[in-house]
Amino acid sequence: MSKILIPIDDSPSALRALAYLVQKIQTGRETAELHLINVQYPVHGGVSAFVNAAQIRQLHQEDGAKALASASKTLDDAGIPYMPHVFVGDPAEVVARFANEQGIDEIVMGARGQNQLSTLLLGSVSLKILNLARAPVLLVK
Repeated sequence: MSKILIPIDDSPSALRALAYLVQKIQTGRETAELHLINVQYPVHGGVSAFVNAAQIRQLHQEDGAKALASASKTLDDAGIPYMPHVFVGDPAEVVARFANEQGIDEIVMGARGQNQLSTLLLGSVSLKILNLARAPVLLVK
C-alpha cells in the first residue's frame, strides 16, 4: 500500500486534487494510506508580546482544523481513512520534510493555493515542493 500526502489549504485547487484522488480510490485504481497536511504560517514575532505560546499553538491547531474540515468531510463521506496533520512553518519546506521523513510515495496537490498574490511575489509552493521532496508530485489543475 502506498503512502500519499495531500497538502490542504482549503483552496478550490486543493479540494480538486483531493476529489481526483478520491475518484481513483473509489474506482479501485488506487489503494493508499492517506495523510492530509495543513501548514499554518507562523505569527509575527511581535504578537508573542500580547499572546502566550499556548494560545498561539491553540490558534494554529484551530485554524488548521478549519482548513482541513472540507477535505476531512469529503473523505469521511467516502468512507476513506486518513490521518490529519497540522504544522507551523514555511508550507513547502514543511510538506517536503514531512514527505521525506515519513517515506511518502507520492504527493498529490492542487497547482495553486489560496494566496495567488504571494505565489506571484514569492514563488510557487508547488514548485518549491517539486524541488525539495524526494517523492513524485502530482499537480492537479
